[in-house]
Amino acid sequence: MKRKLIIQHLKNLYLKIEIHPLTLLYFVLAWIGGYLKWYLSTLMIVCLHELCHLLMAYYFHFEIEKIEILPFGAYLSLHDFYFHSIWQEICVVLAGPCSHFLIYMMILSMHQSIYQEYLLTMNMFIFGFNLLPIYPLDGNRFLGLLLQSVMDLKQSLIWQLKISVLVYCLLFVFYFQTNTIIILCYLFIQQFYLYKFIPDYLRRYYSRIPTFLEFDKVYIHKNIGYRRGYQNYYMKNGQLINQVDMMYQLLETVKL
Repeated sequence: MKRKLIIQHLKNLYLKIEIHPLTLLYFVLAWIGGYLKWYLSTLMIVCLHELCHLLMAYYFHFEIEKIEILPFGAYLSLHDFYFHSIWQEICVVLAGPCSHFLIYMMILSMHQSIYQEYLLTMNMFIFGFNLLPIYPLDGNRFLGLLLQSVMDLKQSLIWQLKISVLVYCLLFVFYFQTNTIIILCYLFIQQFYLYKFIPDYLRRYYSRIPTFLEFDKVYIHKNIGYRRGYQNYYMKNGQLINQVDMMYQLLETVKL
């Protein structure tokens, strides 16, 4: 029974894997150019990084939406990310960067060669690049979750967007090169996705407030706002109003 369940999980996971058309083009170009081994090795490091995200997401029972294989890596999309507890989401985000320490040890076990030096360099580069606070990199997601743990949900998302755009602009100015055009264009488009995601997510989140379990921690607002991980109450005309009764007013504030 357990074996059948594992096989079914793997089958469902396989059906959710999507390969971007540009990835196939990169395979062909790498094969023609004679550097397929180096390209596949780099892609493998990124896929192992994403695999650790996936395993942690499975552990906390996230809904896997899709896994997209991009020309320069992979992207795990979770349907219910930002609807679990913040600490679970932080664990999922940090699982990727932490994987590079294991990858580093695996590479060190290989014979010393130019190939090993290449793998060590790429492993370090991917680790550092993913920590940049640019959406949708791990650094930005981690920063966003930290902000959500200490401030209003809407304001934290807006700050997450502002920081992402600012750092992206700095990256564009200082690292615009021919070999970085595709990555920079991809990240540029993702900033618009984040901008559109914020109001859509807030509407979904606020509309689910009646279904949320009660938290032990209580937060009392003097103005309209919302803190994740708390049972939110609002002081209005000398009376405390619970978050369910404020749901429609919260929905009305969803404007950027």
